[in-house]
Amino acid sequence: MSSDVLFYAGKIFLAYLMNRCTPGAVRLIFDQLEKRIGAYEFNRLFGTILTDRGVEFGKPQALETGIDGIERSSIYFCDPMRSGQKGGVENVHTMLRMVLPKGTSFGFLTQWDVHTIVNHINSTPRESLDGQTPYDLSLATYGSDVIKKLQLKRIEPDRVQLTPKLIRNN
Repeated sequence: MSSDVLFYAGKIFLAYLMNRCTPGAVRLIFDQLEKRIGAYEFNRLFGTILTDRGVEFGKPQALETGIDGIERSSIYFCDPMRSGQKGGVENVHTMLRMVLPKGTSFGFLTQWDVHTIVNHINSTPRESLDGQTPYDLSLATYGSDVIKKLQLKRIEPDRVQLTPKLIRNN
């Protein structure tokens, strides 16, 4: 059974499959991201992490500490039953549910599928971004090297699809 971990860095959405929902599994993803993009960029993207009190974030100090033992981020928790405190992540979650409706098993998903979903969501223009896409805004903010290391791709607006068919067609 697969679980997921979702990140919303600035305006860019990232998601990763995990085989278990533990702080160790999240730490592994954080470490992989830090190795891929570097400690400085990790802190720039994830310097402050706001999350719920899920078990996977149960050891915040271990997650906040980078692979070199230096603080890479600060984790803060939302109040219980206050999903609105997580800002734009709720809008992204709604888009994710357009592709993976509630009740859908993630067991059939591959990381490739997840990247595909992420790329389509990040290529959807947002009113809150004055019509820009999170992908384009992040490209301008973080540069093409970071975007490439995060394995993000731009999807042309006329090819964006936020329905369950997105994964069934892959």
